[in-house]
Amino acid sequence: MSQPASPPPSRLPPPSSRKPPAPRGLNLVHVVVAAGVLLVAGYFIGGKREEARPQAQAVPAVATRPDTATPAGQDGSGVMVMRGQAATERREVDLARMTLLEGGTVLRIEGGVGRHFARQLAGLLAENRGLQRIDITSGGGYMMEGFEAARVINRHNLIVRAKSHCASICVALWAAAFSRQLEPDAVIGLHQWTAQCEVMPSPEREQCQHHAQFATNNKSTYEAWLRSAGFNANLIALQARTLPQDMAILTAAQLRSNGVDFVLVDKAD
Repeated sequence: MSQPASPPPSRLPPPSSRKPPAPRGLNLVHVVVAAGVLLVAGYFIGGKREEARPQAQAVPAVATRPDTATPAGQDGSGVMVMRGQAATERREVDLARMTLLEGGTVLRIEGGVGRHFARQLAGLLAENRGLQRIDITSGGGYMMEGFEAARVINRHNLIVRAKSHCASICVALWAAAFSRQLEPDAVIGLHQWTAQCEVMPSPEREQCQHHAQFATNNKSTYEAWLRSAGFNANLIALQARTLPQDMAILTAAQLRSNGVDFVLVDKAD
C-alpha cells in the first residue's frame, strides 16, 4: 500500500489576540463512546450536566498510573475524562448531515465521519467554489475517511468552527484547517486510536486490521497537524494515554492555556 503524502506546510494565521472569556457556568456535554471500526467514534449525546466542571489549567505531561488515585471523572491533571466501555461488537457510524448555509459560503456538518464523508465533502467543495467555512459537530468516525477529509480541508484553506463538540477523528479536521474557531461552550475530545478487530467476524476483521495499519502509518501526520495547530506535548501525551473507550474533554480555556491556536467566536457570529 502506498504511503499517503505528508501534509503540506502549515499555513497558520497569526494567533488571535482575543482573550477567551472566563468560564461562565460552563455545561459539559454528555459523552457516550460508541465503537466504530477502530473505536474512534466517540459520540456526544445531547443533554447538559452541571457537575464536574473541568478546571482551566495546563495539562502536565505526566502519564496517569493505574494505581494512582485520581478524582472521579478526571485524569489527575484537571481534565475531565468521560469513561466508556470497550466494544464487544461492531457498530456502524451514523452518517453526517451536510447543509449549505449563507449563500454557499458555510457548510454545516452534524454527525459521524461515515464511509463516504470525504467524497461527499470534496463534491460539495467542487460545486460551491465560494465555500469558506465548515461548522462541525461530530463525535468522530472512520479514520481513513477522516484523514482524507482533513487533507481536503487543508488543501482548500478552509476555516473550521467547532460547535458543541468535535472529538476523535473530528479533531484532525479541526487541526488541519487554515484557521480554527470554537464556540464558547464547545469542547474538543481526545483519545487513543486502538483497533479491537477481534470483536468482528471475517472478512470485516481483515478490513479492520487494514485500517489499524493505516492508523499506524498516519500517526505522525496526525501529530503534525496537532502541532501545527498549537497542541503542545502535554496535549499530545494526553491523547496518547486516554483509552480508546474514554474521552478527554478539553474546554476553550484549557486549549488556550496549552497553546492551541484558535479564535473564540460567539454563537451568533
